[in-house]
Amino acid sequence: MALCVVLLVGAGLLIRSLQNLKNTPLGLNVDGLVVFGVKPNVVSLPEGRAFYQNLIGKLRVLPGVESVTVMEERIGSGWSNNSDMMVDGRPSDVDAASSRTVRSNVAGPDFFRTLGVPVLAGRDFADSDTAATPLVGIINEEFARRFLPNVNPLGHTFGPNNGQVKITIVGVVKDHKYRSIDEEPIPMAWYMYAQIPMVGPMHVEMRVHGDPLAILPAARKVVQQLDPNLPLIRPMTQRAQFDTTISRQLMFARLAGFFGFLAVVLVATGLYGALAYRVSMRTAEIGVRMAVGARRGQVVWMILKDSLLLTVVGVVVGVPLATLVSRALSASLYGVRPLDAATYLLAVAGVAVVALAASALPAGRAASIDPMRALRTE
Repeated sequence: MALCVVLLVGAGLLIRSLQNLKNTPLGLNVDGLVVFGVKPNVVSLPEGRAFYQNLIGKLRVLPGVESVTVMEERIGSGWSNNSDMMVDGRPSDVDAASSRTVRSNVAGPDFFRTLGVPVLAGRDFADSDTAATPLVGIINEEFARRFLPNVNPLGHTFGPNNGQVKITIVGVVKDHKYRSIDEEPIPMAWYMYAQIPMVGPMHVEMRVHGDPLAILPAARKVVQQLDPNLPLIRPMTQRAQFDTTISRQLMFARLAGFFGFLAVVLVATGLYGALAYRVSMRTAEIGVRMAVGARRGQVVWMILKDSLLLTVVGVVVGVPLATLVSRALSASLYGVRPLDAATYLLAVAGVAVVALAASALPAGRAASIDPMRALRTE
């Protein structure tokens, strides 16, 4: 009983954490998104830019495709570029308690429209942002809040700490999940790939109507038209990509659920066997009780109270043990406290229901004993 309480509490906490993760707002619309990587065999910067321009143009005209973009680091993959930034030509002016780290990524035209991330001010990247036009960048809310508070960020500049490159802010987008589902907001900045002096492997993001994976055969044909030997790297839906970031929590929740279910089965079968054996050993006693006037309800209660006593003792022993296990699991919980009252109440109620269910059949058999037959057997 005590072990069942511990396992049910642990399983409840981990399953609720998993549900909280799955229901966490991502800040973008992952429905209808499919992503895959490409690694073109290019030797020069103009050749690389031309490859991605041709690829984006050919993918855009496929039936069912709403928009297409590219990015250097795949969102939801756990990877990111992190560095300190200069804002308006000087080191970022933040208090000592705040981090100066900025997460950055290289993106393509219609990046935020494709992802479904709201643009709060300014604009998205466009095809007109080329190597021949001024350098432009887009930041998120957290970047503006931390480094440019109480001012309009549009028109301000940022760049690497060496101060050699200044990128003009042309847009501000809503904070959204980038590396994983459970991450906290961090300042972010995006550059236009066509303006960066490096073009290598990239990831293609496509928003399509209907089943996102159904577009992959057509996309593969487009890529092979540009290079017959070029495969699609890790094609999957964007939702599946984000789900990989909670694979550890998913595994823990499944294991805890399995062992919780196993504990319930063991408690039910063990309690049923013990009570059934006690009823068989007390057949004569029950017959005498019924012969002298005991009612069926009294006989049922006589059997059930043994089960309830075991349940109470199990709960009293199991709850303190469950609190220790819950504290040990605190690092794996998300959106739920280790001492969550609802989870503990559900676990205790579950044990009580299992105990009553396992006791019902032996109690019913005891109440149906024929007194005369029981006495003759004795």
